[in-house]
Amino acid sequence: MSDQEKVTELRKLMPSTEASIYLNAGSYGPVPAEVEAAMRAVQDQELQTGRATEYAMDDVEERANELRGVFAGVLATDLDLVAIGHSTTESILRPILGMEWRAGDRIVTFDEEYPAIRGSLGALASRTGVTIHTLSLCSAAGQPLSDEEITASVLPLLVAPTKLLLLSRVSWISGRVLPVAPLLAAARSAGITTVLDGAQGVGALRDDIDALNPDLLAFPSQKWLLGVEGVAGIRVSREALAADTFRPIIGGYMAFDGQPLNGVGTLRSDARRFQTSGHSRPSLAGASRAAGWFSMQVGLPWATDRAQRLATQFHAAVRDVPGVQMLAPAGGHATIVSLRVAGWKPEQLVEELTRRAFAITRRVPSLPPLDGRPGSAAALRTSWGFWNTEAEVARIAELIALFAAHTPETLPKRPTIEILHG
Repeated sequence: MSDQEKVTELRKLMPSTEASIYLNAGSYGPVPAEVEAAMRAVQDQELQTGRATEYAMDDVEERANELRGVFAGVLATDLDLVAIGHSTTESILRPILGMEWRAGDRIVTFDEEYPAIRGSLGALASRTGVTIHTLSLCSAAGQPLSDEEITASVLPLLVAPTKLLLLSRVSWISGRVLPVAPLLAAARSAGITTVLDGAQGVGALRDDIDALNPDLLAFPSQKWLLGVEGVAGIRVSREALAADTFRPIIGGYMAFDGQPLNGVGTLRSDARRFQTSGHSRPSLAGASRAAGWFSMQVGLPWATDRAQRLATQFHAAVRDVPGVQMLAPAGGHATIVSLRVAGWKPEQLVEELTRRAFAITRRVPSLPPLDGRPGSAAALRTSWGFWNTEAEVARIAELIALFAAHTPETLPKRPTIEILHG
């Protein structure tokens, strides 16, 4: 089967990809029909026979373990290192809050980390006296730094009092792929704990997670793994588990070896010690079916290679258009490609792309000035997946060139359709 034939068949199984040019998996991936069917089957069973059987919680745990197995397969890592959470943000912050913090300890991170995480680190700092050292991914002139420049900005900080290095695999704003391998290795050699936000990486890139081996990795179901909201994956390194680096501050019933009815809880020795409660059976079924369908039936290598190729084609098609500014350099982006068009607000670009191509994109926010460096303006973000086509790449690139050649005021109006009656 050719690439074109495979994509055509897969798009039939993902109805939203045929209803629009779907370019926002960085927020929510398109839902495969069989994921909805898997969730519906569980919901129908709960509707018809009820949710409160004696063995309902056993079923939840079995489904959670099934999902852990699917996530472990996606990551190509060991099952005992994998747990499930409710969101990437929660799954990152709960372990961090369980670390022993003292006034003067330092956390190193970047300005393009997710705002909920940055804000929560700020709250931790105000409560404990920890300092947050935030680095920029851009130069003073607003240009993206090279991998070498990013690495050089971090390495001098991997000494006391730095205790934690927190970074994303891929920036949710620019789509920039961060040089995580040398940074994680250097931090590990210095005895510094590492946390990797995989929200825009897992399912979009193929990484050797066991080789990168961050102390903590978290990623969502609903983005590149095509699953559901309220479910996330967690991978904890064997070294962090052995050293008790992250001490759980709260545990659901699945976190304990046996129920702590005597008030003395014995946490599991594996990653499940970080699991809380509140997972619905339909969500667990949907997340498991989605990641399993994606990795095995679609094929993770094929899907990630194709998505990267389409993103690269789009970047190449628009980067030299006069008036277009790319947020990540050629070869330095993942499946997210973000840009600005002179004279246009990002929300205007989003609106026109919706009107003219039925494209689903999004605006990413501006960043305030940091340590004397100028802030950055908001931008248009496109997220390219295996379901997209070369024709869609060409269409969006054509429209970006059209917008760049005009202002919102001079842009030619779309042809109107006159409906005749009688």
